[in-house]
Amino acid sequence: MAEIISANISQRKTGWVVNVTYDNGKRSQLSAKTRKEASQRAAEALSGTTTTHPQRLIYTVRDAFEDAWKYEWQYQAGSKTTRLYAEQGVAFLGADTPMEDVDAGDVMDFTHHLKEVRNNSPGTINSKYSKIRVMQQMAILHGKVRNLPVLPKNLKLNNHRQRYWKDFEIKKACQYLEKIGRQDVIRYFLFLTEMGCRPVEMERNKASDYDFKKGTVTFFKKINDNKTGNRTLPMTPLALDMAKQQLPPVKTARMWPQKISAMAYQLERAVDFCGIEKIRVIKDTRHTCGTRLGMLGKSELQISSWLGNSPAMCKRYVHMPHDQHGECYEALTKLRVAA
Repeated sequence: MAEIISANISQRKTGWVVNVTYDNGKRSQLSAKTRKEASQRAAEALSGTTTTHPQRLIYTVRDAFEDAWKYEWQYQAGSKTTRLYAEQGVAFLGADTPMEDVDAGDVMDFTHHLKEVRNNSPGTINSKYSKIRVMQQMAILHGKVRNLPVLPKNLKLNNHRQRYWKDFEIKKACQYLEKIGRQDVIRYFLFLTEMGCRPVEMERNKASDYDFKKGTVTFFKKINDNKTGNRTLPMTPLALDMAKQQLPPVKTARMWPQKISAMAYQLERAVDFCGIEKIRVIKDTRHTCGTRLGMLGKSELQISSWLGNSPAMCKRYVHMPHDQHGECYEALTKLRVAA
């Protein structure tokens, strides 16, 4: 029979618990209404004396996550993303927190964290929240938890407007960066807004990936997926100029050795100093390029080929000008007359 090697007490919302650890690695928790009772139960557990209180296993957030993965998520499509989203919930709520203590307030704190700290979209927030609801179901089905706080079925979140860098904002940010002597950030920033590439693609680039005679750059994907693979694009005049200034002396050297976090920090300082409307300083450079192409009348297929996204992801950038409605009307009218 396993022996108890430690018994520590801690407080939770509904009272006190004794966290018991056995020599075989297993754990259990004993409930108590007061600190004094919890201390007494801990002493009894360590001494091996019996108690009139029945020992009860506490079903934790970690337990719920493991059961959800085992019984529901493991073999589903997109299981990798599901696991990642659920792990964020576990980390925020605390792996050892009893599931019966996770209430609506905890959920609202989690969604606020996702929105304000992680800058997640409403769709992503609700997707991550749904993982907590599944874990709550696991507590009932596999943890034998009888009473759980009621969580809202869905969260009504304001869908934030798609943001992109406007030309005057780019100019103001670059003026600030030039003033503090950060030309390296300017080159990095302008290349992103011009080409719309992923920062991680720039990280993988070496000087040899740039053909300055043809004026092209090749972006490589670490793993080809259902979108697009490697792509070679002609650089815009401004992007070409930034790349030439950035060119290292050795062809095998990394073209952009700057860390994404360091570049984001400097751009956030520029946004704050210049009073620019809140924006995701790095991620929205990609939306800036896509929005420009959409405003110029390019199709979602053309934009997806440039950005390396699926066409469905690029529908947001395609907006037909109102004057083109007249052309559609005329075409349909002529068709009706001809019939």
